[in-house]
Amino acid sequence: MRPKAIAAAAVFSIGLAGVSQAADVNEQGARELRNILTHSLSHDLARSGFVAVKPAGDQYEITYDLAKFFDKINSGALSVTGLKPLSLFAQPVDQGRWHLKGDNSLDVSVHSPASDLTYSVASSSVDGIFDPTIEVMRSMEVKSSGAKFSSIGSGRNSGHRIDATIDSASFTHAVTDSSEAGKVDLQSQGTLQHLSEQVAAPGAPSVNLSADSIDVKVTATSLPVKELRELVRFFIQHIKAKQLSESGSEKFEELVRRALPVFGSLNETVTLNNALVETDRGKVGVKTLDYSFRMDGLTKASNINFGLRAEHFTPDADLIPPAYAAFLPETVDVQLGIPNVNFEGLIDTALEAVTARATPVSGEALKRIMFPSGYGTLEFPRISVASGVYDVEVSGALKGSTKHHPSYSLQATILARNFDRTVAAIQDAAKTEPQLNSVSFSLIAAKGFAKTDPDGRLRWDVTMDEDRTVTVNGQVMKGL
Repeated sequence: MRPKAIAAAAVFSIGLAGVSQAADVNEQGARELRNILTHSLSHDLARSGFVAVKPAGDQYEITYDLAKFFDKINSGALSVTGLKPLSLFAQPVDQGRWHLKGDNSLDVSVHSPASDLTYSVASSSVDGIFDPTIEVMRSMEVKSSGAKFSSIGSGRNSGHRIDATIDSASFTHAVTDSSEAGKVDLQSQGTLQHLSEQVAAPGAPSVNLSADSIDVKVTATSLPVKELRELVRFFIQHIKAKQLSESGSEKFEELVRRALPVFGSLNETVTLNNALVETDRGKVGVKTLDYSFRMDGLTKASNINFGLRAEHFTPDADLIPPAYAAFLPETVDVQLGIPNVNFEGLIDTALEAVTARATPVSGEALKRIMFPSGYGTLEFPRISVASGVYDVEVSGALKGSTKHHPSYSLQATILARNFDRTVAAIQDAAKTEPQLNSVSFSLIAAKGFAKTDPDGRLRWDVTMDEDRTVTVNGQVMKGL
């Protein structure tokens, strides 16, 4: 369903390139605009009446009949009902650009062998400026309210169900010229208000997730806008094809290679405010939950970085035994990175499989392509956990071989603040939870290997080589 939905969304703006500012709004202009809007579509889709244009005062009303669109592209595996025509209004403005606006509602049901989906939006408005010279929206604001989603599994997924609602949402994006000729930078941000989601599965407790709001921000640099639009056009024109012809495969490979590395950098941040997870065992709240993602373009040596930070957990009192309450973290911060991933090699392999119609390569082979040096590295520049009785931070890297008999090596630094307070808290908890005595003994033993930094924190520099020899602050640990 998702590729077809993307294709449907792309059609809204595709084809407006080349439209100059019209002196008059009339039937001839409407016919010309419709021809431009449909020039990238397949012949039968263009003739289906999916797109209609008519004069409406000083602007053109563009109608997209999505039922006709899905009727032409659907392979028969999906049944889509409830689709109604959507309208946009286009008005020529300065510099040959177009002001697009519209306000529509949506109530769609989709049946497939795996699930039944329903999706509705009470109101969704779009307002923005389309630039035909780069064939994208230069600016756009989207506001929606009353969104509802439901998925009920069938067949092997019987018993699985997801229900979600969002009170309102607002998003904006802006496209500016990049420092590289022919490329653009994208900035997009938005907020969802009052998310509620329920997930149920056979044999598992149901889970309810809610958040007062969710803030999202996405930026991308050096997007090859022309090459990406050509890929979208190719996708729309071949969406119903079960298999590409030899010439089609060659054309697809050419378009993909011209679009590489697709972007210079991609950044995404998501913040959940006052999130709450509820099961039949109780509730756990989190004041803020931040997720971040960053990666370079799809090159021979791309870097990927992830981040997750949570602050102020508030579980139900009966979920945490009293002896452990003091150890509930106040903040958790995890930063991870994977350097030097050969995405270009993965794309080469995928394209060769398409053009040669070869069988997919094995997972082991993919790992060797991703990391041609024979080693992959997981960096953790910062993993920290803190509460009122402990403050621990770990940094370093784990290096693993991609050979048939994998081996690992580790380099890490562990820093602990207020260590004596931590040991005292564990010893106090051990009065009611005796099994914690072994933890306090282990920590006291570990202190004997520690070094003290100028700021008072205890430090352990830990290494493990591929022979599993472990050293702590230069001392070899026997028996590990």
